[in-house]
Amino acid sequence: MMEQLMLAVLLAVLLGLAADFTMAAQIKDNLELPEYYKRPAKILHNICLAESGAMESKLKQCMDGVLHDDREVKCYIHCLFDKVDVIDEATGQILLDRLAPLAPDNDVKDVFNHLTRECGHIKLQDSCDTAYEVAKCYFAAHDQVVKFCHLLMADVTS
Repeated sequence: MMEQLMLAVLLAVLLGLAADFTMAAQIKDNLELPEYYKRPAKILHNICLAESGAMESKLKQCMDGVLHDDREVKCYIHCLFDKVDVIDEATGQILLDRLAPLAPDNDVKDVFNHLTRECGHIKLQDSCDTAYEVAKCYFAAHDQVVKFCHLLMADVTS
C-alpha cells in the first residue's frame, strides 16, 4: 500500500515534468499544494529523512537546483529511489522508465524514457553515490526535475 502511494506521488510530480500545467506552476511558485499531494510526499520525505540522517536545511536547497555532495544527502536520494522501486536489484542501476507503464499518456512516458536514456547508465560501487550522480544527471537532462524538490519540501519550507 505504501509503495503504491509513493509511486502515485512520483508519477503525479513527473506529470508536471512532461507538461506545464497548473499544478506544476503552483509547485514552482510555492503556492499551496493540495493535501492529496503533500501527505504522501511528506510521508516519503520523513521516511527517507529518518533513514538517511540528512539535514533538512541542505535538502531544501534542492529547490534552487543545489544538491549537496555529502553522504546523508546522497543516501536520502537513494532512499527516495528505493521506496518508489526504480532501482534494479541485479545491477544497482536506477531506471525511472520502470514507471512508464503507469504513465497516463505518451508525454509522461517520454519523460521517463528520456531520463532513463540520459542517466540510466550511471552505476558506481556505492548505491548512495549512484543515486546522487543520477539525480545530478536528471537535473542536467530536464530542467523541470526541480519541481520534485518543491513537492518534497512543501511543508518543510512553510
